[in-house]
Amino acid sequence: MRAKPMVIWKGAGILVLVIALPLAGLGGVSLGSALGSDTASGIGAAGGLALAAVAVYFLGQRLNAPTPGYHLRTGAPVNFRNGHTLFFVPMQYWGFVLLGISVLVLGASLLSA
Repeated sequence: MRAKPMVIWKGAGILVLVIALPLAGLGGVSLGSALGSDTASGIGAAGGLALAAVAVYFLGQRLNAPTPGYHLRTGAPVNFRNGHTLFFVPMQYWGFVLLGISVLVLGASLLSA
């Protein structure tokens, strides 16, 4: 029996990682190098994740908005749903997850100071 590869995103769901990882990295590196401390680096990463959370939420809302249309056989009006997911979670909900991770990173960086 041949194993099928597992797809962890559907549609444009991969954009969650494409947006979140660079923003967190850029925030951490830029603030860390500007102020020269690990605490500043953590605060910058938390800020980058918070910005990514807002961007991912609104992009997910836009991409996953239902599209009105008509059923092909019956002609009845229907709403077609888009499925842009990452790990089976709709894209807009990743905004809340990223915000929670941002709060955890901020708390960890402030407690380690």
